[in-house]
Amino acid sequence: MDDTGDDEALSDRRREELLERVQRKSATVGQRLPESVEIQGTEMNLKEFVWETKRQGSVPPELRDRVREVRAKLTTERKERKQCLESAELTETHAEELAQSIVGIDRALSALQNLHEPDLADSARQQEVESNRRWVSFLDNILD
Repeated sequence: MDDTGDDEALSDRRREELLERVQRKSATVGQRLPESVEIQGTEMNLKEFVWETKRQGSVPPELRDRVREVRAKLTTERKERKQCLESAELTETHAEELAQSIVGIDRALSALQNLHEPDLADSARQQEVESNRRWVSFLDNILD
């Protein structure tokens, strides 16, 4: 048996191993963010998008919808690729590439999930709480 997997039909055992790999939470640990990913026929420079967004520290309001859109597209693409890995007629080489691409998408999703999206309503509540604390502190000082 050839260990390279070139053009061999994917065995059920190998398919299960690859599916187990992409479902492990730790699969993305140590994985590089893919340079780009093709989503629904469109090439996206994923690494640049993630790093540019992360560089800003938090997701600015003008990018929030775009980040959410990218997350949704990546989630859909991951689901489609996983379904392909689960049931399509694949060569072992193609299946391994597919599994690696799923892990790459997971890595990108993880990076995008960790971005902080400031909540304006939460910020307003926090400011109101601080204002109330100052007012109570002021009244305490006057009444003492």
